[in-house]
Amino acid sequence: MKLGVHCSIRKGYINALYEAKELGCSCLQIFTHSPRIWKFKFPAKEEIEEFKKLRKKLKLSPLVVHTAYLPNPASSNKEIYLKSRQLLLLEFHLAEEFGADYIVMHPGSYSENSSFDEGIKNIVKSIDYCFDYIYKKLKKINFMLLLENICGGGRKIGKTFKEIAEIIFKSKYEEYIGLCIDTAHSFAYGYNLTTNDGIKQLLDEVEENIGIKKLKLVHLNDSKVPLSSRIDQHYHIGKGYIGLNGFKIMIGYFKDLPLILETPKETPFDKISPKDKENIEVVKKLFS
Repeated sequence: MKLGVHCSIRKGYINALYEAKELGCSCLQIFTHSPRIWKFKFPAKEEIEEFKKLRKKLKLSPLVVHTAYLPNPASSNKEIYLKSRQLLLLEFHLAEEFGADYIVMHPGSYSENSSFDEGIKNIVKSIDYCFDYIYKKLKKINFMLLLENICGGGRKIGKTFKEIAEIIFKSKYEEYIGLCIDTAHSFAYGYNLTTNDGIKQLLDEVEENIGIKKLKLVHLNDSKVPLSSRIDQHYHIGKGYIGLNGFKIMIGYFKDLPLILETPKETPFDKISPKDKENIEVVKKLFS
């Protein structure tokens, strides 16, 4: 079983690894910088090398990097698009530098006076631009970009697997693009993950539109809001509307995939959360 949480880098990258180990994780997810700013100080080469050595020593794999919240590569606003593309390029560069296995990205929202198709076109252009940079620099690509499904609402792209497939298969780098399923997002959109039929429906749609082999990661989160609410609110495993029975069923389908918890910390983000420990123990018991 590969099980981890999103760990804080507020006290440094090395601290995120120690946090993961103390929590009993076998993998982890991090931001490579503050997710709420456009500009940041690039980490020192020595710090990155120290991180890579310690991660290998602690046997934490895979390493997942989550992109910042600000970029919207689907935007038709030229200023927003270019700023988003530049920040994503830095994200790709840092993912490569840190030796990440996966980088997870929310697709974004098309502009008010634009269209879904234009939004898809902008996302693909931005992704290809970033991969072009990595490939030209190294002549190879060592990580996969994973597009995360969302819970819907407004002009956001990625609520269905058909929408995500539009991005993947229009990119010239489609072999390096896969899928991250978020269980809270899936439930809030309308997939009833409390039943075998609901989970099978979700996975059948993944297979039909994308191919199940491209499913590389699961964000394992309960939902604080009801089925089909279209609201993004993660909650503790077994304590939300999906409930413990839903996760008992899901584990059977997702047991061979890395599972990352993004449940509420309920503590300052630079502190190790007792809730993380509780959620990890709940998931481990489901495997026993």
